[in-house]
Amino acid sequence: MKTFRKKTSIFLILPGLLLAIVSCSRSPQSMITEITLSDNWFLAPDSLLKADGKSITQSDFSSAAWVHAKVPSTVLGALADAGVYNDLYFGKNLEVVPRKQFSQPWWYRKEFEITDSTAFPVNRLRFEGINYYANIWINGRLAAAADTIKGAFRTFDIDISPFVHQGKNILAVQVLPPKPGDYYMGFVDWTPRPPDENMGLFRPVILRRSGEVSINNISIQSKVNTQTLAEAFLTVEAEVVNHSAGKVTTIVSGEINGTAFQKKVNLKAGERQKVLFTADNYKALHIKNPKLWWPYQYGDPALYTALFGCFSGKKQTDFRQVTFGIRQVEDFLNEYGNRAYKINGKYIQIRGGGWADDLLLREDTAKLEAQVRYTRLMNLNTIRLEGFWGSSHALYDLCDRYGILLMAGWSCQWEWEPYVGGKPCDEFGAVKSPEDIALVSRMMHDQVTMFRNHPSIFVWVHGSDKLPRPELEKRYFDDLKVTDPTRPTLGACSKRTSEVSGPTGVKMEGPYDYVTPNYWFVDTLHGGAYGFNTETGPGPQIPPIETLKKMFPPDKMWPVNDYWDYHCGRNEFNTINRYRHAMDMRYGPSRNLEEFVKKAQLMNYEAIRPMFEAFAVNKAKATGIIQWMLNAAWPKLYWQLYDYYLTPNGAFFGTMKACEPLHAIYNYGDHGIYLSNDFYQPKKDLRLTIQVFGLEGNLLLNDSVKTDIGEYSSRKVYDLPPMPTDTKVYFLSLRLADEEGSLVSDNFYWLSAKEDVLDEAKSEWFVTPNSAFADFTALNRMPAVSLEGNVTTTEKDNRTILSVTLKNASPVIAFFTELKLKDPATGELILPVYWSDNYVSVLPGSSKSITVQYESRSQQGSKPVVEVSGWNVSKFTIE
Repeated sequence: MKTFRKKTSIFLILPGLLLAIVSCSRSPQSMITEITLSDNWFLAPDSLLKADGKSITQSDFSSAAWVHAKVPSTVLGALADAGVYNDLYFGKNLEVVPRKQFSQPWWYRKEFEITDSTAFPVNRLRFEGINYYANIWINGRLAAAADTIKGAFRTFDIDISPFVHQGKNILAVQVLPPKPGDYYMGFVDWTPRPPDENMGLFRPVILRRSGEVSINNISIQSKVNTQTLAEAFLTVEAEVVNHSAGKVTTIVSGEINGTAFQKKVNLKAGERQKVLFTADNYKALHIKNPKLWWPYQYGDPALYTALFGCFSGKKQTDFRQVTFGIRQVEDFLNEYGNRAYKINGKYIQIRGGGWADDLLLREDTAKLEAQVRYTRLMNLNTIRLEGFWGSSHALYDLCDRYGILLMAGWSCQWEWEPYVGGKPCDEFGAVKSPEDIALVSRMMHDQVTMFRNHPSIFVWVHGSDKLPRPELEKRYFDDLKVTDPTRPTLGACSKRTSEVSGPTGVKMEGPYDYVTPNYWFVDTLHGGAYGFNTETGPGPQIPPIETLKKMFPPDKMWPVNDYWDYHCGRNEFNTINRYRHAMDMRYGPSRNLEEFVKKAQLMNYEAIRPMFEAFAVNKAKATGIIQWMLNAAWPKLYWQLYDYYLTPNGAFFGTMKACEPLHAIYNYGDHGIYLSNDFYQPKKDLRLTIQVFGLEGNLLLNDSVKTDIGEYSSRKVYDLPPMPTDTKVYFLSLRLADEEGSLVSDNFYWLSAKEDVLDEAKSEWFVTPNSAFADFTALNRMPAVSLEGNVTTTEKDNRTILSVTLKNASPVIAFFTELKLKDPATGELILPVYWSDNYVSVLPGSSKSITVQYESRSQQGSKPVVEVSGWNVSKFTIE
């Protein structure tokens, strides 16, 4: 199929085969079936106008004084894009936005053209997301009112045929803000609340055009023979609608994998009818040797395209195209009672991070793609959406394409009184009344229906911190039997037992603030490496200094102050005091910002790596781990593996290292060395080299073992002996080579003779403190090292790849060496950037090679340079 895109119109050329199943000889014809109304909207508050919807949608009405906008956009997002408010995320600028202006309705106005009315008499407007209520006017008439157009996660399909005409038409949407107690998106305690509460048209508005019969809500379900993986069985379901006043006979046809299928359907006037195609009745849906959709590292995320059409006589009345994947998802409780997941019959430990959209719900597809690529680069396989995030299908499409699993479902926004506008909450949250249950269950229905063809989604999550009320959960299950019987569900992301669905088999026991590296291996009561921890992490993750300069005015950069607090989380997480205390105790106080940031990256890396490694070591009973969080809704200091500007921090590379598919690990709990194998093939004749160095580069241990490891398993292969009593701080190098001698894992630790000691008795829901800390202050007295470096450049597929080699000719380790890719003309970081490794340590007399990729088109003019600096390495530049 060929697709031509012109601005907001999509011209589709149908394959001859699809038409030929209805008429023996018919050449392809082009059709306009959807127009996304994205550009040339205008926005104004109710208070600015002395007019109603009837007047606003007249052709002589002037919107010259209105703000130019695009859709999707929230009201504040549109105002910011138009320059009404500038640099909202800098310092405390967000606080200067008057909130009162958003307590009134705002109008979105758009002019659009209708052509070919004879060929396409049916015109519908699809609203995929309105926060929260809306009155919809077209050409001086009210097409839909706010008593029915309400609910942020509802979708609305409105037949506007009686209201439109050939030529110019005018649409005006009066959006009313959510009220306290309404159910909409939120950022809980992660960020400040958006001043407009994200009111607006936050998802697309689409004009759907068809003849008298349309095809809608197509669902493609797959069942895989998981024993052989050699066949799959598809079920296709669609809804056809007769929009005419008379009886109609239509042919509903489809094409998948080059093979067509069809069914004749008789429709009464105004009738909606579901049409079902199964593999039992249609051979085209029994797929032999299918290309399966696999998560990253387990296979290719293969995608298929399905084409559908409706035909009345010789006339084609509608066309739809659906992208889908063939895969099967199963869940089970393992022998420890922990929930686990299989994709295409293979158990996969879930490893991922929690997602949030931009604070103003502004969506940039290029930025989304960079973040999904970052997720893969860190060797993660999952993104958890606490809330049905996304201003479009873009994030879901990217996860489909890159093989990243998605947990999709509701946020805890509606489960706690402070976040749901003071509405009383009990053990099941705020959704209690029959009216609320009906609304929220319908919102779930609409989200499932909209996103169900995305193979990346592997589970529907019905609650976050709490279970849904039993009456509500029953409605979810009854609806899913019809809308999507193929996926597992999860009642809540915390450890609960539902009278409807039984035990969740997962946990949400923290921590959310800083814990020392040993925590993940030794804790057996809270967030340690057992079970499926659906949100957890070591708290603050301070970005590099370049980002801090974008966040704070010069006079607020140092020392830490209330501006820093403003960019923390909220409630218990409104400072980085616990993090700073641990840093001071373990690494010594920081004298300036540069020293603090250097230590912060070391802490970020050191804190996150053992979290993922402990779960890898315990993969038999530790079935999943979601880092809280993956990304940043705005520039912040907490919970992020990379920041709002796409700058990776130390935690990014600690995660990348920890999640290597074949990996050597130091266990902070029992001081053993473990191997983890994520491949479904055994690995034989591996050689692990274990070396221990002192601060002066002196070799304290030099040993190696030859070993094997079974498929998808972990095992202990070595016990690290005690170091000499006068050794306060030492370095551990683990290098794993395959049977051909090629390096497959290179891991490097800094360890203290004085160990971290947890104070379990003082644990709170969000943190376990320490009664004693490790002492790494001796690192501050390491001898200085001079590195040499060189770089070579290649170009591939509009990407530039730099190969960097660092050489250490000195007898001392070049410790924790950071590399940055910069524009020499501006000194700015080049972002996004894709490093193969970073924050590396180079052993005495050795070298290390690293690659970095960036988009060639993002860097015009100056040739980038690599800036290198380290714990004991002075800054220098490689050109």
